[in-house]
Amino acid sequence: MDTKRKSIPDAIKRELRQEVGFGCPVKGCGNPYLEYHHFDPPVHIQAHNEVKGMIALCPEHHRKADGGSYTVEQLHSMKQDVDNATLVRGRLDWLRRDMLAVVGGNFYYETPKIIVIDGHDVVALERDSDGYLRLSIELLSILDEERIVMQANSWENIGAPSDLRSPPQGKELEVHYSNGDMLHIRFIEINTVEEACSRYKTDIFLRNSLISFPLTVVEVALEIGGTNIKISPDATTLGGAVIKGCLTTNCGAGISADFGFHWRHSPKWKLASRVTSVDGGNVINVKFGRK
Repeated sequence: MDTKRKSIPDAIKRELRQEVGFGCPVKGCGNPYLEYHHFDPPVHIQAHNEVKGMIALCPEHHRKADGGSYTVEQLHSMKQDVDNATLVRGRLDWLRRDMLAVVGGNFYYETPKIIVIDGHDVVALERDSDGYLRLSIELLSILDEERIVMQANSWENIGAPSDLRSPPQGKELEVHYSNGDMLHIRFIEINTVEEACSRYKTDIFLRNSLISFPLTVVEVALEIGGTNIKISPDATTLGGAVIKGCLTTNCGAGISADFGFHWRHSPKWKLASRVTSVDGGNVINVKFGRK
């Protein structure tokens, strides 16, 4: 990624995302997780935030652009590739469906804030004016290091991960850091109630008439190194508190937990902790979404 740049105003980011149809414009990609590349002129020649000399790209193709894989002419051409933007938009139709979060062995239907820890929206989804789901992330850490931050599918920060996967089409995001911090998010399509029951080995969906199919399902796994926080799609470890097999609908938040850790992540982004260390980092209060 560009290492020398001015902070990019939100209005510029919005314009760049709209320009490419909210997905990476490289042919055959369409990943909706976007970063911002300065290419005309490159940021090492002149620090700027001029829309005409910038383009929104996914992390993979941003790295390639930084490495010189595309010419200035090719990048300008991508900015004008309206046909590809329309194709990208069409490929994301599945993100307009009702949403079911599968996290910690529980199911949260049409619940936008999936994981909230100490007031931080760690994983959240919101719909834009066209009804498309947009992903926001704030990965916590007890280390004073940069961690992934995403706002409405826009990458704001990433730090120095030991591994990162973000395949084309934007249906999966997996990031690992050397101290054990980890986040894995996967979007899948579930078309029928029978398919949902089979995948998750439960008949709970047969007993709730409020759920409409087809669904966009987001499966979330989270681990924060040096803590007792470990969440997978089918199990949860939160200081010994385990709740599984619940289905809630239209909640304000899915898993909502209050801890006593001093969160120190992403210092240069000024994402200050909202709590201080209490009771040695044990769980103070854990709340789960209610109907």
